[in-house]
Amino acid sequence: MDLAEFLILILSAYYTAKSIKDWYKRLPELKPAKRDKAIKYVVGLLPVVSFFIILYTLKFLASFDVVNDRIYIIFYILLGYAWTFLGMKLVFLFFDISWIDDVLGLNNKAALFAVSGSFLGLVVIYSGANIGDGPGWWCVLFAGGLGLITWFLLGRIIHSFTQAFERITIDRDIGCGIRIGTYLLASGIILARASAGDWTSFYSTIVEFLVGWPVLVLTILAIIVERYYIQKTKLEENSNNIYLSSSLCCSIIYLIFAAMSVTMYPLVENPSYDDLAAFFLGVVL
Repeated sequence: MDLAEFLILILSAYYTAKSIKDWYKRLPELKPAKRDKAIKYVVGLLPVVSFFIILYTLKFLASFDVVNDRIYIIFYILLGYAWTFLGMKLVFLFFDISWIDDVLGLNNKAALFAVSGSFLGLVVIYSGANIGDGPGWWCVLFAGGLGLITWFLLGRIIHSFTQAFERITIDRDIGCGIRIGTYLLASGIILARASAGDWTSFYSTIVEFLVGWPVLVLTILAIIVERYYIQKTKLEENSNNIYLSSSLCCSIIYLIFAAMSVTMYPLVENPSYDDLAAFFLGVVL
């Protein structure tokens, strides 16, 4: 580990510790009302689930020189947490959704779905950028950065056509929260695949990122769906939260589409992984 990596490790560790402390210390501050339990559980589980997603990626899908190195696994876990918590600040900046104010403070269930989708979307993009061989942390940030910028840009485009985030935070439209939260996760999965792969150069990474084009189709679909629900809710008063079943169906479709998009472009198997698998098989036998 060189000096730059050591400094990044220290900064990531500090920011991660500070962020996790701030994250969990707010949960006991909620009134112990029954209606707050679901929010506490979901918000409390998000960093835990994220840990296992990142850990699995680093142990089985990351660069061959990382998967068996505990120091680098810790390094990339801490960097991933720093990435995610910084990303949540950007979520508030670009999407105007706050896990503190909207979810914890106002008990907004619609915002809970959007925040959960945002958190996990950030995690899977970072995890995707770790898949494949690369020379260092900077290629992870570059590849993941392409996914992150695209993710925020497309989220803003959806909002400009549908006012989705205002409908979540102001109207408390739970159906919209479910659909948009799932979209943020599904688009993150597609962009994670676009950010994955062995590193060769900056130019090649940009070209290879284009395999994430299905996210544009998903975005158009999400805009059409949200415009449909906007027109539908105008026909009835106080009808924001009566389309939960159909919203869940839309969410399933988004996730299926994301899974199909990822399987369309399977990663080229790295020979290093074959050698590694053969080594472990020999040890076991």
